[in-house]
Amino acid sequence: MKTLHLPLFIALAAAATLTSCDKDKEAAKPKTRTELLTGKDWIMTAETVSPAIRTDDGSLITDLFAVKPSYDRDDLMRFSKPDIYQLDEGATKKAPNFPQVNPGTWSFSEGEKVLNTKLQGQTVGNSFNILELTDNTLKVSGQETDDDGKVYTVTFTFAKH
Repeated sequence: MKTLHLPLFIALAAAATLTSCDKDKEAAKPKTRTELLTGKDWIMTAETVSPAIRTDDGSLITDLFAVKPSYDRDDLMRFSKPDIYQLDEGATKKAPNFPQVNPGTWSFSEGEKVLNTKLQGQTVGNSFNILELTDNTLKVSGQETDDDGKVYTVTFTFAKH
């Protein structure tokens, strides 16, 4: 009778080991870009431009976040599934009659290397190259052209809020 218990014990131990290995594999599975982006609020922590732009007083700057008004610094972005994007004005707004939340849509393109956003009412959306996307950081860049045709690269960094 004792010999029957030993094979049963070994079989149960092997099954438990195999089951725990499967759980470890599931836990180690990396998150998708959609999972990293969605379900959280993002707040801007940096905005830079290259090449430097000239301000009204003639100085050149690359740190646009430093000159951004406080009512823009507390804005929050939220990406939800399947393609819902919201821009929340945060605690302060430029004008009291501005809506608190501006709805829109988002999508990935180019193999999830580009983030596309479009707020409701915009005729043209924005596309940003994804430089970094983790659980806590979103860093994107895009190009803007001024009235004289000069092209600038603007880089935005957001942190999970």
